[in-house]
Amino acid sequence: MKQLLVILIFVFTVNHIYAQNTDCKVLLDSLKGTYTGECKSGKANGTGKAVGINTYEGDFKNGLPEGKGKYTWSNGDYYYGGWKKGQKDGKGELHLFENGTEKLTTGYWKKDNYRGEYENPYLITNTTTEVGRVQVEKMNDNEASIMITVESLASSSSFSSAGQPVTMTSHQVTWGQYVSKASNTLTNKEVTTFRGVIFPFRCIFNFGNSIVEIEFYEMGAWNVMVPINK
Repeated sequence: MKQLLVILIFVFTVNHIYAQNTDCKVLLDSLKGTYTGECKSGKANGTGKAVGINTYEGDFKNGLPEGKGKYTWSNGDYYYGGWKKGQKDGKGELHLFENGTEKLTTGYWKKDNYRGEYENPYLITNTTTEVGRVQVEKMNDNEASIMITVESLASSSSFSSAGQPVTMTSHQVTWGQYVSKASNTLTNKEVTTFRGVIFPFRCIFNFGNSIVEIEFYEMGAWNVMVPINK
């Protein structure tokens, strides 16, 4: 009898926690309707399922999807992966269906936007002590180029202590390839552009005795600023 009472209390507790709770709010408009799951301070919090125009099942925080979960649109398309404040964020997979064919996209999202297959689309693997903070920026996704701008921080000009401009003296491609390279020396910097780059691309760039080695994992137009402290 005692054992039966314990079981009944357990079942009642679970049903109470996960019962449909009309007082527990889900703040995402597309999911407002019914909610089943854990609740805190009147908002979906913990594990639960929300059904509105679309459906989400997974982790919630303060009324919004956060953590890991599956979001299914009314047409059957779905995303499974990381969430933060109601937006796709982190590693995940997007499944889209059209005319019986599935298109799968995997990778990383940030604030609902797809970042790419890799969490970090580039990696600076090596720099020598004379190199300052290298800045890498992706300008767009449509081109296949890498622009390297080198500039001396020793003075207002781009001349080293030997009176010679700081330039790219050589480079060594260790992964990938490119079609053409062109350099242009300006008043206080040198700009070298590699075009027709095939990614992934890894290269060691030499500026006299200074070295920068970078790996690029995603196609795009990349802009790299290399400050030299000499």
